[in-house]
Amino acid sequence: MAGRPFALQQPALTMERFRGAIAVVTGAARGIGFASAELFGQEGALVALLDIDSDGVEAAAERLRHQGIEAIAITCDVARETAVESAFATVDEQFGRIDVLHASAGILLPATVVEETLERWERTLSVNVTGVFLTARAALRRMVPQRSGTVVLTGSMSGMIVEPDLLGYCTSKAAVNHMARQLAYDHAKHGIRVNAVCPGWVDTLFGEEFAMSAEETVAAVRATVPMGRQATPEEVAAVVAFLASDDASYVTGHCLVMDGGYTLP
Repeated sequence: MAGRPFALQQPALTMERFRGAIAVVTGAARGIGFASAELFGQEGALVALLDIDSDGVEAAAERLRHQGIEAIAITCDVARETAVESAFATVDEQFGRIDVLHASAGILLPATVVEETLERWERTLSVNVTGVFLTARAALRRMVPQRSGTVVLTGSMSGMIVEPDLLGYCTSKAAVNHMARQLAYDHAKHGIRVNAVCPGWVDTLFGEEFAMSAEETVAAVRATVPMGRQATPEEVAAVVAFLASDDASYVTGHCLVMDGGYTLP
């Protein structure tokens, strides 16, 4: 697998774009969610980490605390309305407001339509679409009275193209990508920006769903990604932070594809 450019191997952290901001991240126990929570915290935010994995999210929050980041862990199944409302009530109690939401929780269950079960289909949509709706609704209900805030949804390049054996995932991510546009249109008048980051191959646990070995994954990436490698969660987090920050102050309703060139052909 091709190595990362030298400039990316040891990034110098010099920015404090989120000093004093309250950031909420779902799917924060690992992967992209954890990486974005960490970067928000390193740049000055107080962070609420939400995840269905109780032990995992607490361990993630503890890792941030060891870095001197103020972080709280909240167990939350984003597909359940009561769980989401309870989680955001806890954020209210702890921090009093929300400035940034990164809705990153998601699942990938590969199948074609003839292989798919109703249970798996409904679970995919409940987490990937309803979960984003519930968390975005909870955040925006708090941001609208403030007339400020930024929201970043984790969409996917898979919501823009078709891919083999990913009926539920591609359909759900197409909905998320479009939800970002709709939310942006509805809430620009409130001083709120909404965007989506749309990664391609990312080196996370999602790859295990395809039951591919590390060697098979490397071969598949080299065959399909012009840059010859997967993104790291930290690279995705950097794009999330850009979209959430004032560096992107005139960007809203945008689905930013970062796929190493996968969708170019």
